[in-house]
Parts: sequence; structure tokens; C-alpha cells
Amino acid sequence: MAMHRKHMVRDFNRYITCSICCGYLIKPTTVTECLHTFCKSCIVQHFEESNECPECGIQVHETNPLEMLRLDKTLEEIIFKLVPGLRESERCIHKRTQEEHQEREFWRKNKIKTSAEGNE
Repeated sequence: MAMHRKHMVRDFNRYITCSICCGYLIKPTTVTECLHTFCKSCIVQHFEESNECPECGIQVHETNPLEMLRLDKTLEEIIFKLVPGLRESERCIHKRTQEEHQEREFWRKNKIKTSAEGNE
């Protein structure tokens, strides 16, 4: 008779966490050259400074490493199923970030209009 072992989320952490930020993979993005996966924002930011994979060090693309990235929606869904509340948490963070961006844009535009009006 086969024994069924219950797994904890921590049993899968090495597969569902980003080696750059050490958090759960958010918008998991795979480097097609070596198949290492990172958060989208982490790997994009990394490629602003380097064109090497942060995990294995191979050169990803000589001039545009971003061409070698692929979003992994299947892994994203698996992570959301394994980590209850992560999807909702990400939605809240994304919404808050969007609102902050819109507010900065409003004040940037308003400041330009105010400065232009002061010159008249």
C-alpha cells in the first residue's frame, strides 16, 4: 500500500522563489537560454546592468537580453494555488502602484501647468 505524504509549501520554495529578491515568483519569467526563472521585474532590472543570467552566469544575449525572456503563466497559476492570498496581495500592490503613478503624473502635469501659467 502506498503511503501518502503531505507536502508543505516550504517543500516547494526552491522552485517557486526568485533567487534575486528571495520572494515568491511574481510574473515568473524564464530565460530561454538556460531556463532559469525569476520575477519579471527582478530580471528586467538585472538586465539593465548585465546581460548574464544571475543564476548561472551565461551570456543571455549580446545586445538585447530582454528578447530571451518568456513569461511562464502556468508556473504563475501553480504558485497562486500553492500560496493562498498571493494573487490578491499582488492585485492590491499593483493597484496601489498604479494609483501612485497616476498621482505622480497628475502632480507632474499640474506643476507644468502652474509653472506655465506663472510665466504669462
